[in-house]
Amino acid sequence: MNNIYFLLGGARSGKSSYAEELASSLSSKVAYVATAKITDVEMEKRIIAHKKRRPNSWKTFELGENGAGLSEFRMIFRTAEKDGYEVILLDCITNLLFRILEKYDIDGKEIISNKEEKEVEEYSLAFFKGLVSIMKAKRLNFIIVSNEVGAGIVPAYPLGRVFRDIMGVVNKEIASNADQVYYFIAGLKQRLK
Repeated sequence: MNNIYFLLGGARSGKSSYAEELASSLSSKVAYVATAKITDVEMEKRIIAHKKRRPNSWKTFELGENGAGLSEFRMIFRTAEKDGYEVILLDCITNLLFRILEKYDIDGKEIISNKEEKEVEEYSLAFFKGLVSIMKAKRLNFIIVSNEVGAGIVPAYPLGRVFRDIMGVVNKEIASNADQVYYFIAGLKQRLK
């Protein structure tokens, strides 16, 4: 039976560490889907730290330079399933959404039109609905990590506000389809669902 676990919280709240503990407790056959892209030295340091924490027995799938489409996720999940993996840890949705938004020419714009914002939101929501649908069709356990970005300050730039709003919509979609949802704050977790 497949279960979807959704771990949500702020930066450095303990979600990734718990995701790794949960994955190990569910199975020794874990596949890790890394969604981050090295954009600067700070991101590279974070990625290296995450890699060092993972057991050597885990299989890691890294998304290509241009992010991923649903066909790449289908292939990753099919490969993991064929190779006998029982748990897929996807870390994290926030980086994946950022990579989706990179495809649109809205970074650095002073004003993002309502039409552009709606187009990006509709595409993003359709993508994540499709991703969840693929997960539900598999006989694997999925652990999904995401950031809660709506509880902080309102970003001062248009892309930040669009990103925050879409992240909220995407998190709601995933949470509504997850079997278990946990919220993390200051290293503590609370089960929401």
